[in-house]
Amino acid sequence: MARARLIRLAAVWLCGFWLGVADPACAAPRPEANAALVHTFTLQGVTGTQPVDAGGGYDWDWRGPRDDPEWAWFFNRHGWFPDLLDAYQETGDARYRDALLGTLDDWIVKHPAPGRITFSAAWRPLEAARRLTESWLPIAPALAGWAEFTPERSARFRASLVDHGEHLRSHHAFGGNHLVTEMLALTRLALQFPDLPGAAAWLDYGLDQLARAYDEQVYPDGAHAELSTHYQRVIALNYQQLLSSLRHYNRGELAAAWAPRVERLWLYVAAVMTPAGANPLNNDSDREDYRGLLAAHAPALLARPPQTVHFPYAGQTVFRGGPGAMQWAFFEAGPRGTDHDHADHLQFDLSLGADEFLVDNGRYTYVPGPWRDYFAGPTGHNVVLLDGRGSDARPPRTNAAPAVERFRRVAGFELAWGDAVFSSSTNARAGDWRRVVVYAPGAGWVVIDRVVTFGAGKLTTQWHWAPGVVVAPLTDEGNVHAQAGASVLAVAPPGGGSWQSFRGVEPPTEVRGWHSDRFNLREPATQTDFVQTLRGPLVNVWVFRPAGVANESRLTAELKPEGRVRIQSGAESYVVDPEAP
Repeated sequence: MARARLIRLAAVWLCGFWLGVADPACAAPRPEANAALVHTFTLQGVTGTQPVDAGGGYDWDWRGPRDDPEWAWFFNRHGWFPDLLDAYQETGDARYRDALLGTLDDWIVKHPAPGRITFSAAWRPLEAARRLTESWLPIAPALAGWAEFTPERSARFRASLVDHGEHLRSHHAFGGNHLVTEMLALTRLALQFPDLPGAAAWLDYGLDQLARAYDEQVYPDGAHAELSTHYQRVIALNYQQLLSSLRHYNRGELAAAWAPRVERLWLYVAAVMTPAGANPLNNDSDREDYRGLLAAHAPALLARPPQTVHFPYAGQTVFRGGPGAMQWAFFEAGPRGTDHDHADHLQFDLSLGADEFLVDNGRYTYVPGPWRDYFAGPTGHNVVLLDGRGSDARPPRTNAAPAVERFRRVAGFELAWGDAVFSSSTNARAGDWRRVVVYAPGAGWVVIDRVVTFGAGKLTTQWHWAPGVVVAPLTDEGNVHAQAGASVLAVAPPGGGSWQSFRGVEPPTEVRGWHSDRFNLREPATQTDFVQTLRGPLVNVWVFRPAGVANESRLTAELKPEGRVRIQSGAESYVVDPEAP
C-alpha cells in the first residue's frame, strides 16, 4: 500500500514538473493518466518512461528500465487506456482523450496481424487477449460516442478487432491459464461485437475451448492444476467474466450451466484464504486480496464458518481453529503443478490471526539467475535439504483421485502427511522424507519429519519468516520465540542441531533471507536453518504453539525410543507412528 501511494505521488509530481503545477490535468484524481501524458508508466511495480519515436509514437518493443520482456508484454496490453478514459470523463480535459486516440492510432498502424503464432510484444496471444479484456472492449462503448472517433478511426479499430478475433481463434495457446484467458477474450469479443465477420464461429469455438479447459485444468476439489493461488485468481476471474458476460447478453441457459462450476473455483479461494484475507504464496504467486475478490464475486462464501479443509487432488490441507478460527496453517503434499511450479513439496505456512509467521516467499522474478533460483528453488521454502539438495520433483499433476487420502481426524486431532525422495549425482535414492503435520485445534501444530538416509549426511530444516517477524533466541537448546505484531509463536525444536540465521544476503555471496509479496518487489526477511548431522534414520519433532502459559503447557510432543511420537493436548492424546500415520 505504501509503495503504491509513493508511485501515485511520483506520477503527480511528474505531471506538475512537466505540465505545470497549476495545470488542471495535474489536479485530476487519476495520477496514472497524468503520468501517461508524459509517457511514464508503472508496470508490475516498476516505473519507466517509454521511448517516443520521431513520429511521436511509442517504441512498442522496448523492454523497460530493467531490460525485461515482461515490460513490453504488459505495455502492449494498454492497461492505462481506461485511466485516460476515466480522467477525460471526470475532467473534460481533451489531452486525455487525444492521448488515448493517438496511442490507439499509433499501435494499430504499426501492428497489422502477423497471420502466425508469435511471441512478439504486440501479438503474443496472451497480450492480444488481455488487450481486449482489460482495455479495448471496456472502452469501446465510450469511443463510439466521441465525434473525434471518426468513421476512419472506427473502421481501423473494427478491422483490428477482426484481426484479434482471427488471431486468437487460430493461434491460441494449447493449454494452461493462457488458453483460458485467450478463449475468454475471444468469447467476449464475439458477444460484444456479434456483427463482426466470424463472430458466431468465434463464440462457438471459444465456449467449446473454455469448457474443455475447465475440465482439463480444474480439479474436482476446485483447485486449478497449476496450483498457484495467483493463477487461481486469474482462472476464477476469467470464468466469472464468462458467467457475467453470458448473463449480460441474455444467454441464460449457458449461464445457469456455468454458475456451479464458477462457484467451485471461489470455494477453493474461500477455503485457502488466510485470516488476514490474503492467499498463501505457493508456486508463482503474488499477494492477492482474496477477501475483496470474494466480497465482489461470491459474498455468500464469506458468511460460511471457516474450518479445516483437505483438497485430495491438490494434496493441500488448510488447518483452521482456535478462537474465531484465526489459527491457520497451509500444508502442501500433492503434485507440483502443471506450470509456474516451485520446489516447495511439503511446504508448511502458519499464521495467527492477521499476523503471518511461516511463509512461502513468493515469485519475485522470472529472469533466470540466482534470484529466480532462490525464490523458485528449495532454499526459498520451508522444506528440508539433504546435503544441500532439495527433494526430487513431484509429478506435475494427478489424473485420478488419490488411492490413499492422506488426511484424517482422530482423537481430537487433525493429521495430514506427504512423502518425498532425495537423489544425488551418485545415488538415485539417497534418502526418503515423510512430513506429518498434526493440528490440535486451539493449541497448535506438531510437525514431524522422518528422514531415512542410506549413508551419512547433513540435514537442513529451513524456516522462512514473514518480513516483520522477530525471531529470538537461536540457541542450540530451548524454545524459540517469534513475534509478529501482538502475536507470539513459541517453537520447540528437536535436539541435536545448531541454528543458522540469514537476512537479506544477496549475490555474489548467495541469496538467503528474502521475501516477495509482489512481482519485481523484494524485501529482507529472516530465514532460520536448523542443521544436523545424519548417521542413520532420524525423526525430528517440531512444536509450534501460540505463546502464553496456558497454550505452551497445553500442547506437548514426546519422541519415543521406537520412533513414535506421543502428542498431548489438554486431556487428549494421540501416538503418531511416522511410518504409518
